[in-house]
Amino acid sequence: MMSLRCLLPLHTLVATVRQVVKQPPIVEGSQQVKCTRVEGLEILPLEVCVLQVFYVYAQQCPGSQLGECWVALLSMEVSSKLLESCSNIAGSGLGSTTWLRRNLTVKAEHQEKKVGVNDASLYSVAALSVLAELLAPLLDVLYVSEKDKVVPLLTNIMAHVVPYLCNHMRSNMPAFAACSQLLSSLSGYQ
Repeated sequence: MMSLRCLLPLHTLVATVRQVVKQPPIVEGSQQVKCTRVEGLEILPLEVCVLQVFYVYAQQCPGSQLGECWVALLSMEVSSKLLESCSNIAGSGLGSTTWLRRNLTVKAEHQEKKVGVNDASLYSVAALSVLAELLAPLLDVLYVSEKDKVVPLLTNIMAHVVPYLCNHMRSNMPAFAACSQLLSSLSGYQ
């Protein structure tokens, strides 16, 4: 990460992340990738990988450097897309109960495996934890004067949170804890 910081200034990284999230590049010979497994390796979408790099990079940047790029970081369009992507990753451990209704529940394979074994559950718990940490402060800054625009975003996120809260299986405990933190942080949102 140190060499990346030396070679790539933050404003360039922010512009790259923004472009990848807005319109992911099409990689020749590949198709749209969801979180899948190939030969024992987890293949993540390009957007997820870019967001992981950016998250680590931003955590290690000095505050003054982040302040310079704050306007680019807080573009409402990009930030809501990032939050939506994070919510979709959080929902990767959920499945529909019936084809007729879109009721979501924790997937059976997620419930049967031991805690920490299922890769999809690891990513969903990590996404829920990131949302718990960053969602409320980000919404406070992004939607200062436009509180009505936050409702659809929160509705989508809560659709992925509630099923984890309704499942009281031992294997769901990490997701339940992350969702509880998310609700706790949102309770302070104006």
